[in-house]
Amino acid sequence: MLDLILKFASSILQMNLRDHHDIPFALPLVFAAVLGFVIGFIILKFIGNEQKQDAEQ
Repeated sequence: MLDLILKFASSILQMNLRDHHDIPFALPLVFAAVLGFVIGFIILKFIGNEQKQDAEQ
């Protein structure tokens, strides 16, 4: 399963993610920033919905 994920990610990013020498230095930092943004956006969306429901009651 990991090989399949790495194959798709390697084809999208056009680099060999199985070889650690081919990965740019900042790529894990970019992935962490994007993942943090997505998770933060989802959490804030749920908090906003709860506050809206509390205001309606």
